[in-house]
Formats: sequence, C-alpha cells, structure tokens
Amino acid sequence: MLSVPEFRIPTLDLPFAARPRRADAAELASETCDWGERHRVIGPRGRARLLGSTLLDLGIDLTGATERERAAVLMCWFLWMLGLDDRIDNGTWALEGDLDEFCRTVTEVVTGAVADLAPDADPMLRALHQDLWPRTAELAGPDWRDRFARHLAAHLRAQRLTVEHRDADRLPALAHYLELRRDLFGADVFFDLIEVLDGPVAVTDRFDEVRRCAADVIAWTNDVYSLEKDLAFGEPANLVVLLRAEDNSSWQLAVDTAHTLIQKRAEDFRLAEADAPHGPLPGLLEHAMRVSQDWHRESSRYRLSGEPGRESVRTELTPPSLLWPRLERDPHRYFALLREEFPVVWDEPLDAWLVSRYEDVRFALTAPGFTSRNYSWQLAPMYGETVLQLDGREHAAHRSVVSPAFRGQALEALREVVTTTARDLVGRLRGRERFDLVAEFCHELPVTVVVTALGLPREDTPLFQRWYRDGFSYLGNYRQDPERLERGMVSRDELYDYLTPHLERRRARPGADLLSTLCAAEVDGRPLDDEMIKGFCGTLLGAGGETTDKALSSFLANLLDHPDQLAEVRDDPGLIPQAWAESLRRNPPVLVVLRQTDRAVALGGRTIPAGATVACLVGAANRDPRRFGDPDRFDIHRVRGPVDREFTAAASHLAFGAGRHFCLGALVARMETEIGVRELLTALPGLRWAEGFAPVETGLLTRAPKEIWASA
Repeated sequence: MLSVPEFRIPTLDLPFAARPRRADAAELASETCDWGERHRVIGPRGRARLLGSTLLDLGIDLTGATERERAAVLMCWFLWMLGLDDRIDNGTWALEGDLDEFCRTVTEVVTGAVADLAPDADPMLRALHQDLWPRTAELAGPDWRDRFARHLAAHLRAQRLTVEHRDADRLPALAHYLELRRDLFGADVFFDLIEVLDGPVAVTDRFDEVRRCAADVIAWTNDVYSLEKDLAFGEPANLVVLLRAEDNSSWQLAVDTAHTLIQKRAEDFRLAEADAPHGPLPGLLEHAMRVSQDWHRESSRYRLSGEPGRESVRTELTPPSLLWPRLERDPHRYFALLREEFPVVWDEPLDAWLVSRYEDVRFALTAPGFTSRNYSWQLAPMYGETVLQLDGREHAAHRSVVSPAFRGQALEALREVVTTTARDLVGRLRGRERFDLVAEFCHELPVTVVVTALGLPREDTPLFQRWYRDGFSYLGNYRQDPERLERGMVSRDELYDYLTPHLERRRARPGADLLSTLCAAEVDGRPLDDEMIKGFCGTLLGAGGETTDKALSSFLANLLDHPDQLAEVRDDPGLIPQAWAESLRRNPPVLVVLRQTDRAVALGGRTIPAGATVACLVGAANRDPRRFGDPDRFDIHRVRGPVDREFTAAASHLAFGAGRHFCLGALVARMETEIGVRELLTALPGLRWAEGFAPVETGLLTRAPKEIWASA
C-alpha cells in the first residue's frame, strides 16, 4: 500500500444550480437494473449493489425531466459504461487482449459494419447490438449518430491507452492527460445523450468549447475526490498524481492546484457560454456539473478511509480491498496487513465486510447471526436452491440425504476407483523427462472420482472439467464480470441437458451410485425434483473437483519446494495425512468464503449490520500468528494431536470450513490425496522441479499454482 501523508480535499462549490430530481427516480433505477440483468450485463449481486448505493443517482440526475422512455436510454448507457469501467479497473480482462477486440466490435456495431454477432459474443456486445444501439439510433438523425459514434470510439481509445500506461507502469504526460481525460471519462458520450433527450436538436460546433469546459470540470472533480481510491488501486491516471509528479510538489499542494484548475475551468465555461448561441445545452451542462460535484461530495464510493462528507483523507487508514489487482498477485502480504490493522473492516469496492483473524473467521463460520444466504446471488441464479444456501432444519434434512455417500461403505467403494485412476495417471508420466502435474494429474483425479461416484460415463470426464471450472468461475465472480456470468450460465445449461436422460434412466432403473441415491431420496416425505438434483451435481463438481484439484496442486508444490520434507514423506507414506493437513493450513484451496448476516453482529470491535455480506478470509486466518507459530513456514510436523481430527469440523485449520457447513467431501478429498500422492512418490522416486521452472500461484477465491512442471 502506498504510504502518503494526510491531505485535505478543499470545499468545491461550483456556481451552478441543480434541478430537482425526477419523481420516478426509484422506478427508473429499478428498470435500468432489470435491463442489465435481462441482458446479463449485471447479475443479482450487481443489481443489489447498484440499488443499495447512490451510484445510479448520478445517471438519473443527468436525465432531467425528459420522458421515461428516452431517459431509459441514457440510464442503460450509464450502466453499460459502468460495467466497462469495472471490467477494466478491477479485473484481468483488459490485460488479456480482450479489450482490443471488444473496442473493435463496438465500433463496428455503432457504425453499422457488423450485421450480426456470434451467439457466444460477449454479453455487453450483445446488449449493445440487439437493444441499446437500436434505441439510441432512434433519438436523432445521422449527423448526431455519427458524432455519437466518434465520441464513443474516442472513449474506448482512451480506455485502451490508459491500460497501456498502467501495464507499463508509467505516467502519461500532464498535457496529454488533460486532453485524454475528457475522452476517458466519456463526458462527450453523455453530453450527446443529454443534448437530445428532449427531442432532436440541430448539431452545431459552436458549443464545442462549452462542452470541453464542462467535461474538464466533471472529470477533474472526479479525480480530486477519487484520489484516495486511485492511490489504493495503483491507478496512475489522475490529475492530482500528475500535477504532483510534474512539479515534484506535496500531495496537498497538488490537490489545491487541481481545485484551482477546476474553479478556473468553471469560469471558462461561463465565458464560453456567454459567446455561444442561445439554446438549452449550456443549462443542461450546468446541471450536469453541479450534480456531479454534489454526488462526489456526499458519496463514500471514492472516500475509503472516511465517512461521507469528510474533507480530509489519511491514506494509512485506507484498507486493502479484495478487488486490488496487486492483492490477488500477493494475497498473504495484504492478509497480514488486514489482520494487524483492519481485522474487521468494510471493503467498499467489494461491498462486503472483511474478517481476517482466526478467531473472528471461525466465529463468522459457526456463530448464529451468520447465514449462507449469500448463495442466493452467488450460486442460486445458476444452480437454483442447493444444500449450500439452506440453513437450520432444512439444511440438516438435505445434508443427511447426501452425507452417507461420503463416508463408510460408500467411501470404501470409491477407494478402488481412486487407486486405479491414480495408477493410470501416474503410468502416463513414467519415463518422461518433463510433465505438468497440474494438467496431467491434479485436474484429472478429483473430477474422475466425482463422475464415477455419480455413476456417469468416465469417458465424459473432459466435459465435466470445463463445466466445473466455469461453474466455480461464476461462484467466485465477485467483480460481476458479465462474460464470466454468461459462461457460467451456458455451462449450467449444457450440464443440465447432459444430466436429463441420466436422471430419467436412474428413476426407472436405480443403481448403487450417488445419482440413484438422489433420485430415490425424500425430504419431508417429498422426493427431490430434477432441478435440485441437477443443482447438487453442479455444486458437487465445483466442490469435489475444483477445490480438491487446487488443494492437491498446492500440496505437491509445497513438497517439491521442501525436498527434505518430501524425502521424509517418501520414506514414510504414513506422514502424508499430516503433511497434507499442513498444506491445507498454509495454502487452502479456497481463500475466501462468504456469509451474510441476518441481524446486526458485534465482531472485532465493529458492528456488522444486518443483511451485510461478510468475506471470511480463510487464507488469512490459516496464517494468523496468534493461532499458528511461524505461520508462513511449511512444516509437516506441525500437527501435534490426532491427525484424523484435521479432516473433521474440529480441525485446527479452516480449509474445509467449520460448523454446520463443514465440507461434506473432506474424507473423500483426504482419500484421493493420500492414495494419489502415495502412488506418485512410489512410481516416481526422483520427483523434483523441472529445471528452470518456478511455480506461480493464481486466483483469489480458489488459489494454487497454475502449472507444476516436474521431472522424475
């Protein structure tokens, strides 16, 4: 985290008046979110976030008093561009080449160069092509449409340039940034919409200077108020940052200079307005500048360390956010900071409370007041109601139906499958100079076991691997990336279509597999319907495939990283359980587990309100020095008590959760790992890192090395 002295945000008071907010503001906000969900631009989490904040108010204030249908066009653009900004600011989307292709396609859509999109096109592109652009094109004639298309293209170019600067870790020149910032903010796109909301207007260049002044005032106001957020997120494109770099000045002087520039630009607007032809646009832009200033002054969205209305910022009070790109690159560094300085803290960008100390995380996972209702947005839109989001008696009843499949005789029946599969996978590695244990062993073993337990054809395992990855991607989509939302729903549909004939056959001729057990099961005298069984299968794929895959990958990486301990385990396979328990503590496959409060709860000296999302940072809790000595060290002898306890709800680590939602498949995962690692070490006694290879961990919800290139 950047260490920056305290600075004060000057009181900005623009000499313009705001108009009253429209009476149907709440209805317009709700309809905008309906549109976003319908076109999969946002998910249920995004909808709740937007309707629970003041963010949409800023867009609504720009619509003035125009009739609802035309105002809705501006609001859909407002939501669409918010989604674009979030994908670029908070995710890896912009770093993977997708942004370039996205920008090209947007330009083709609004210029009429593309007649249709592929069925699997990005949902934001489909929303634009199928609905938003056709409605926009009806607002005014071809001259206006051409100008709007140019301004939208300029906004997209500015986004791409900013990403290039950020990736290269360089600051743009101040003079270049002042021009770039108008386009980056997209002010001209919204000014074009404001201009025609009350009906077509004559397009004229005489207002260009008026628009430039207003765009600068709005964009620079945003920079001043978002300075703390931009510093926290490592975002260099900010007027204050560049002013400080240009003059090598203090942060306070740079803030004050930016404030002076805003006031001067507002005066420039007044002068340009006096020289411009008479018309409604200047008054509309005055309103836009004023509502932007008022919103930033009162909103906490960009004021992470203070309360709304607070003028001063102390950056040492800025808590880490799970949405920081650099936190995902090195989570344990920031987990330590959270434990020491912010053990229970509101993460405004994520819209969740972060809990990081061991005792607090265990409390949140087990105590009354914390529920699993978060799965209503995190999982239910894809898999419907599953055992994960149930609580109380209902949860116990459904859990009792499936739990026998994960213990006792059913567990032993899987042992032969696990052994045979592990030996087959290891046999493919023998005699090879170099191989990737993640792709060729860790990905394969757990999902094969799940498919076999369900009684489904093993040759279909590759299909399930894709489905469970897409499903878990949806589950962990805290950033609400539309493409990941879409991919999860498509995979759900494919999985459900696949399962339908198998369910029909099991209901007609049940066997000894888990799918037959589910088809025959009853809860409160009623059989489980097909949708719930399918949802359970999808959940099982993620829980039994993705998490075990990641846990096994981290375990092998830990052993390879510690050759002396690897040698001990090789010589005494009886050490595998306690070695894996230590790996689960140090590198749990799931770093973050969400819960939701059903009442106000006191925790860690803070009061978490009712209905809040709580992010239980298992990865931070498992390395809490208050609970584990020298917690970053991998030590296969750390477990002192009975090792079997580490695979129950009484475990010292929290990798399998705790309380009533303790992982159903913990014993299956243990069996898979013990057998799999034993077979590996027996068949490949010289197992070691491939020469020149260093593993890289990726992910935040689930985390493990992406590759494990090894030699034997």
